[in-house]
Amino acid sequence: MPFLIALLILIILVLLGYGLIYYLGRKQTQANIELDEQKQEIMSTPVADKLYTLRNKNVSGATRRVYESEQAKWQTITRFRLPEIEAALVSAQDYTDKYNIVKARSVADEVETILEETKNEVSGINDRLTEILASEKASEDKHEETYDRYAALRKQLLAHGYKFGDALETLEHHLAYIELDFTKYHQQMNDGDFLGAQEVLVQIDADLNELEQMMEKIPDLYTKLNEEYVEQVADMKQGFAHMEEEHFQFPIDVDIPKEISNSEKKVVEAKRAVSDADLTQASELMEAAGVQIDHTYTLMEKEIASREYIGKNQGAVQRRLEQVTQSNRYGALEIDRVSQNYLLYDNEMGKMQEYADQIERQKELLKTTDDQLAEHQIAYSDMEARYREIYDQLTEIDKGQSAIVVALANLRQRERDARDDLYMFELDLRNIKRSVEIHHLPGLTDDYLDYFFDTSDRIDHLSELLNRVKLDMLEIEKLTDQIAKGIEYLDDETEKQVRAAQLTENAIQYANRFRPQHPELNEVIERTYYLFDKEFLYEDAFENIAQAVDLIQPGARQEIIQQYDQENQVR
Repeated sequence: MPFLIALLILIILVLLGYGLIYYLGRKQTQANIELDEQKQEIMSTPVADKLYTLRNKNVSGATRRVYESEQAKWQTITRFRLPEIEAALVSAQDYTDKYNIVKARSVADEVETILEETKNEVSGINDRLTEILASEKASEDKHEETYDRYAALRKQLLAHGYKFGDALETLEHHLAYIELDFTKYHQQMNDGDFLGAQEVLVQIDADLNELEQMMEKIPDLYTKLNEEYVEQVADMKQGFAHMEEEHFQFPIDVDIPKEISNSEKKVVEAKRAVSDADLTQASELMEAAGVQIDHTYTLMEKEIASREYIGKNQGAVQRRLEQVTQSNRYGALEIDRVSQNYLLYDNEMGKMQEYADQIERQKELLKTTDDQLAEHQIAYSDMEARYREIYDQLTEIDKGQSAIVVALANLRQRERDARDDLYMFELDLRNIKRSVEIHHLPGLTDDYLDYFFDTSDRIDHLSELLNRVKLDMLEIEKLTDQIAKGIEYLDDETEKQVRAAQLTENAIQYANRFRPQHPELNEVIERTYYLFDKEFLYEDAFENIAQAVDLIQPGARQEIIQQYDQENQVR
């Protein structure tokens, strides 16, 4: 029984194996058929017909070279590649019929690769042949369009040649070259070189584009050259001649005839470039000519503008010179007058003399410049530069002189201020003394008295200085500052001493209320009186009694101070 089962299984496996092999064989056969169909599709591409058509057209030149190249490729494919593919397909089918599926698949894969390459090559050959055949019709259509453009340009040149001036001959040469290219085109078309003819048309099209640009731009360039640049050069020549008649001079580094000549040369060069229809060079030369013309105009206009400036400002510069000269004389007299009453430390007279020398130099420069103008030996622009320089120098001199005069004028005011200060110092010192006397202070410390009398002596010395024939304002103002600081110190110190003395008296009165209960206060009060009446140390006296009272009655010191401040505020 087991043997039968095993046999049955074996039979089933064999049947399945044969079935699988049969299935794979059928599938491979179908694949081989599809590959053969691809080969037939390649064979059906109308390459041979197109080659035949081209051969009958007797093509030549570039077209023939392309034709022969593609024909050689096609022959290689039909004579070698396709038979090779056919043999491989037969071999693949033989392997399939023998159920050698692996080998059949391998051969079929190789065939598929070769077919793909062949298909691409045949497609390329077909496209290039199609292009060649189409180029004949395309060239004929393009020729018609291109020739119409050529004819229109030729007609325009014949009808409006005057617009192009000397460039007409160059443009006609361009037309002649294009006409020769048309002849070449017809020759190549007749010879069957359609691709070569197409290349000629491309060149003709480019030449026509260039010619159209020339014919569009050249009239405008001539108009600008003749109606603008040429007229400007003529205008500059006429203007320069007129300026010579009016005896205009120019700076040493300016040569107007040469500048005009350079402008004219650049215009001529630009005209030549336009005549040659070299638009790029013509544009560059015209730009250069425009720059040169503008530069020349600028040089000439500068002299005209400078002459107008001289006409308007010649009198002003002379008046400015006279005004500064008069100010110098006044300043010298003022220095002499003021020096009789005041000591001068800043070499005012020396500075004023230096200004006088500078004025004289500017006067000589102005005279020399005016003489050169009268003799036509100086350019107006150079003269303007000198005038401006002279005017600026005179302005600086005037500022310096004015500063000296203002400083001298301030001396009188400074003297008045010092005398006012002296009066106030004397009044302040009397008020300080009176304040001490009013409050009946028993005396003042030696330091205070020394400072007081030193300040008083300085006030007396200030009065002496102010009564001299010739005042030394620097010394006076220095002493005034010292006295002002002394008065301020005495005023503050007096207020402190008076306040401390009154606080001490109030504190003693406050302490007397506690003496019966606190006999130790007697010694404190006695010490306070000593500091107050003998040493005149009022602040120390107050602190001595205030601290003792504060121990008995906390806050008493602050209470005494607040009460005093309130009473004095009310007063």
